[in-house]
This record gives sequence, C-alpha cells and structure tokens, in this order.
Amino acid sequence: MEKKKLTIKDSSIAFLSAFLLSQLAIVIVTIIAIFICKIANINTEYQTFFNTSYGYLILASVMYLVILLTFVFINKNKDNKIIYKPNIKKLLLYVVIAILSFLLLYPIITIVDSLLVDLGISLNTIPYELNTPNYFISLISLVILPAICEELLFRGLIFKGLKPYGKVFSIIMTSLIFSLYHMSIDQTIYPFLIGLLLSVIMYKENNILYCIAIHFTNNFLSLTLSYFNINLSYNHWTYILIAIILFIAFITTMLYFTINGYKNVEKEKITIEGKSYFSICLVILIIIYLLSIIQI
Repeated sequence: MEKKKLTIKDSSIAFLSAFLLSQLAIVIVTIIAIFICKIANINTEYQTFFNTSYGYLILASVMYLVILLTFVFINKNKDNKIIYKPNIKKLLLYVVIAILSFLLLYPIITIVDSLLVDLGISLNTIPYELNTPNYFISLISLVILPAICEELLFRGLIFKGLKPYGKVFSIIMTSLIFSLYHMSIDQTIYPFLIGLLLSVIMYKENNILYCIAIHFTNNFLSLTLSYFNINLSYNHWTYILIAIILFIAFITTMLYFTINGYKNVEKEKITIEGKSYFSICLVILIIIYLLSIIQI
C-alpha cells in the first residue's frame, strides 16, 4: 500500500493530539499521585513533590512519551522521509550556530524579562533549587527530552506537513505554534525566534538530528547559566543598544534565509478542509495560551 504524503490536516491533528493528550496524561498522573498519598497516608502534598526535580522529571517523561507516541503513530503511515544520519562537520557547524544564536538573542531576552518583571509579571522559572544533583536531573527533563521529542513533533512532523504549502508559510507557522506551545508570556518571543532557526535548518537539510543538536545546545546553555547563576541583565544604554543591534542581525539573517535563502518547492493549494483543521488548531492553542498567561 502506497503511503500518502503529510498534509496540513496531519500537522493539525498531530499537534492537537500531542498537546491535549499530554496534558490529559499529566492530569491522570496527578490524580494517581493524590490517590497514592491518601492510601499510603503520606503527609507530603503531591504539589510539593511535583515541584521537586524528581517530580518534574516524572511529569516531563509522561508528557514527552505521549508526544513521541503521537509522532510514531501518525508518521508510520505517511511518506515522510526524514534523515537521521548526520554529517559530523555539519553537526559541529550547527552546534556553533546554536551557540552564536544564543549569544545574539540572550541580551534582548534579558531586557524583555526585566520589563516583564517591572510590569509585575512572574517569570516561568524552575520550581526547585538548582543544585548539582538537580542540575543533572534537569539535563534529562529540560534538555534531552525536549530536544528530541519536541523536534520530532514540530520539525519532524508538523513542519513537514506544512512544507508543501510554501517556505514562508511553513517556517513562520511552525515557529508560531512552537512559541505558543510553551504557554508562558516570557517564553513566547525567544521560542519563536529559535523556532525560525530550527525550521530554516530543517527546510535546508531535512535532517532532524541537526535540529535536535541545536535545540539541545540552546537548552543546555540556558540551564547551565541558571545553574551558575549567571545573569547578564543590565540596564545601561550601551547594553540595550548592543542587544537591539544583535537582535536585528538575527532577525535579518532569518528573514533572508526564509524568503530568499533556498529554492522554494512547488506550492500546493491549501484545501478548505486543510484550512479548517489548521484554523481550529490555532484557535484552540491561542485560547489555551491566553488562559494560561492570565492564570484563569
């Protein structure tokens, strides 16, 4: 039986299934934790446990397992050729690019975070003390699992389903969904920008391992800076000016490669059915995002 190509409908179903089912799985795990605490007469509140590195690891493992299963289930019956074998030189090059991108964007993100704090908005921080044991546990929950599972879902599946409908559309929309997926006002701009880089690389290389390497490097740097308590949040005008210049440099580069960098594939028209599925996906995602940031 000939496998069909991925469509925008598949991308929409993949995201909604992965997102909603992973949240449902977390709810089920939480209910089980409450039940166990009551049966075993454990005094420790389950909320306290899930705010520890071990509890966070359990929730992350459950969530990313659902995402991984969604990828496997939808991808197995589709003609979705993804390269998994990297060229070592290219892999190292993209790791360097990930480091440079992090350095380009970190100053502007620190300024945005400072503005959010000044506005009285709580930042989405790690809920536990980041000591040495917790740091290595966090490498699994905050670096390895997201890098692998999120890239398989977003760049390996969702992006590939959107790709036939145009380079600009697929890169921008995948990055937007990836940004909103993080469900946090302080983690909206940065994931979108990194999402642009990841989608551009996926468009060029069609190799998921490069995207995983970039995502891993980015999360590793962020976690490590937090571990060493390195904060470059300065308010001097020179720092702000440099941050804006670096930000413009990154955006200009991404726009160039998005619009002109690579030859475009022949576009397919998005059907009414495809538009409906994708519109529903975006509406649901935006509603959940808005509810999450206003903490209803």
